[in-house]
Amino acid sequence: MNALPRTFKPLVVVLVLVGGLVPPVLYLAVASIPPEVVVEASKAKELVGALSPMALLVDVRTPEEYAAGHLRGAVNWPASDILALKSFREATCAALGDETVIGRPLFLICSGGIESTRAARHLWRLGICDVRSVRGGMQAYVAATPRADCPLSLIAGGAGSPAAPVSVAVYRDSPPHEQWASVLTGFGVKPFYMVLALVLAAVLWRSRRTELVALRWGLVFFFIGEAFCAANYLAFHDDSYLSEYLHSFGMVLCFGFTTWAAFEGMDRWLIRYSDAAKTCAALPLCRQCIKHADVPCGLRRMFYLLIPATMVLACMPLTADFSADSYNTTILGTYYNYSHPIVYQVYEIRLLPVLALVLMAVSLAVLLLKKHEPVAWSKLFFAAAMGPLGFSLMRLFIYAPYHTNQVWFAFWEEITELLFVSGVAVVLWLFRKGLFADHAGEIASSQP
Repeated sequence: MNALPRTFKPLVVVLVLVGGLVPPVLYLAVASIPPEVVVEASKAKELVGALSPMALLVDVRTPEEYAAGHLRGAVNWPASDILALKSFREATCAALGDETVIGRPLFLICSGGIESTRAARHLWRLGICDVRSVRGGMQAYVAATPRADCPLSLIAGGAGSPAAPVSVAVYRDSPPHEQWASVLTGFGVKPFYMVLALVLAAVLWRSRRTELVALRWGLVFFFIGEAFCAANYLAFHDDSYLSEYLHSFGMVLCFGFTTWAAFEGMDRWLIRYSDAAKTCAALPLCRQCIKHADVPCGLRRMFYLLIPATMVLACMPLTADFSADSYNTTILGTYYNYSHPIVYQVYEIRLLPVLALVLMAVSLAVLLLKKHEPVAWSKLFFAAAMGPLGFSLMRLFIYAPYHTNQVWFAFWEEITELLFVSGVAVVLWLFRKGLFADHAGEIASSQP
């Protein structure tokens, strides 16, 4: 039995290209409007103030979201109503309470900048050129609010709400232990595990065993992803969508290659399913083996259960809500904004699970329909699916309990990654004699 398809490398290239190109292509398709139609939040605050009272700040969220809390002076024009407009005349005749859009600069804002971008693009296509979408939405607007302006003029309550309008603070003091936790993980833990990952990849560089090659590339992509994460903070103040995407994609590839390494390692050293010369570890359970008789394979039938069960788990992120939490604080004297932009959440808990489901469906179809060596190909697609799913679930499970205090979101993500790299190092050290034995010696020792 051949555990590795001969077209392994071209297939990996295809998966990398498809998985890497789909998200930015979709993003560009949604946000394909002239650059001058998108404005940074800090610039939007400046322009709204300078052009007042002509400028109109338009909140394109639903009426319920607007009533729950909105920027002072913003009027509500839901994106669904904007997208339903059919002509320039319909757009210019819109009346927003006591306000009108005729001849006024429009600044569209939503929670995270996605709906406002769609609405701005639609208005621009209808011929309303003096319209801008606030990049990053209200999350970025909070980040652009200096401490001197806090609390931000965010009205909680509003029309139709029983709650009295109040101002909501967007600055919060972080206690000393949170500040030190943030600094130690960002400037201590992260550099340590990045260097360790690079060292482990170098140690594995000459290996030709499938599981070690896959693990090596998993560590390489992990390092590259974390390097973009560090660059985003140091060079772009956590404001580069591209750097964060490359960070996330590096982690997706790391999860996928590491899963493949685990499959191949367990197969070679523990289960021995793919080696025709060795007895499968499941033989005492199956009693008869597909290697020697035309009988059903118990391990293969386990995959019939494993793949659909994992597909069910992949639906979990799809039902999670987005969080628009954003607040400013001071970390050891440095002013910092904590937020997890909604555009990142769309990628993590919507797009990645869908990609995982597609790859798992292919994995199951291969297992059911392919006549010759289906398990090897099925494992390959399943490992590829675990890339997007693994990263999606990791972000979901860590972010959900800490979205209102994101110091701990960042802290536990860094600790989790430290445990991953340290665990790889420990496993390689404990089993170094077997893992790094020369190939000839391995063949000799494996003879019955």
